[in-house]
Amino acid sequence: MKYDLLGIGNALVDIEVHVDDAFIEQNSLVKGGMTLLSLENQQKILKELHGLSTKISSGGSAANTIHGLSVLGGKAYYFGRVANDIYGKHYAADMMSCGVGFSGTGNGATSTTGTCVILVTPDSERTMLTHLGVSSSLHPDNVDEEPIENSTMVYIEGYLWTGEDTRKSAEKLALFAKKNKIPVAFTLSDAFVVNSFKKQLLDFIQQNVDILFCNEIEARAMAGTENTQEAFDVLKGIVETIFITRGAYGSWASSADEDKIAVKVFPTKAVDTTGAGDLFAAGALYGIIKNYTLQESAIIGSYCASEVVSQMGGRMPVGSDPDAEKIIQKYQKL
Repeated sequence: MKYDLLGIGNALVDIEVHVDDAFIEQNSLVKGGMTLLSLENQQKILKELHGLSTKISSGGSAANTIHGLSVLGGKAYYFGRVANDIYGKHYAADMMSCGVGFSGTGNGATSTTGTCVILVTPDSERTMLTHLGVSSSLHPDNVDEEPIENSTMVYIEGYLWTGEDTRKSAEKLALFAKKNKIPVAFTLSDAFVVNSFKKQLLDFIQQNVDILFCNEIEARAMAGTENTQEAFDVLKGIVETIFITRGAYGSWASSADEDKIAVKVFPTKAVDTTGAGDLFAAGALYGIIKNYTLQESAIIGSYCASEVVSQMGGRMPVGSDPDAEKIIQKYQKL
């Protein structure tokens, strides 16, 4: 089978809860960031949240992007690990529901599927507390060359740099892709990842990456500056194509043919910003793969981001069936 996009990342089930800012402060959490926790510590947080309404949904950064591209009508495949437990079965079924090829469940009876507790504050910001579970057991041996050879593009998440085997899995995927002359897209994922693995990430990007996605906080961390424009200039000198998302201020993009384009956001009422960058990447990659211009690709990305933040959860609803041409026409009327 031919795939438009193949992705790799930490397969996680999201547990979303609305909290107030006081809860973030009382637990000394970094608002808007991602923190890795042991299962025990994650369970302690969940006990404190007992009684509050929660939403369970499949997640993971690259997985959200792959899922989103499939909702747009693309064909996709995903490398990730979940356990043969309730969460893992839910995850596999969710991927299958939109036709995403998935490397499957099962890693022994004692394993647990990775989970991410997402705390959503009244300003729609999300703070993530992640227990990687069996997702961290993703191993280079799990990376099969056949679906890579049959893909138009591959997509890798920076979160994989938090584990040695997961990083090696990403590097193996990139190696296969380069051998087969398949473009590599990459997301920095989180400023925490950039600050922890900056040199490794920079080396990887310079050697392997054709398309880079990041938000302005991650871009500034990678470039070592507090100025987003300076960060943009630095990064576009490292990679051929770059997209920087800037929240309510839209996005910037650059490629070999376009020095800089700016795209506005689609007006929407933000309920939960989980997945905004992931779905922007889904739309932008769909546009590039389907031969839209850089600006049109960023517009499709902007639309997908606006759709996902208007609801709880990091994925576009299956069946929404957005049409790229109509999205572009809608943008022209903004």
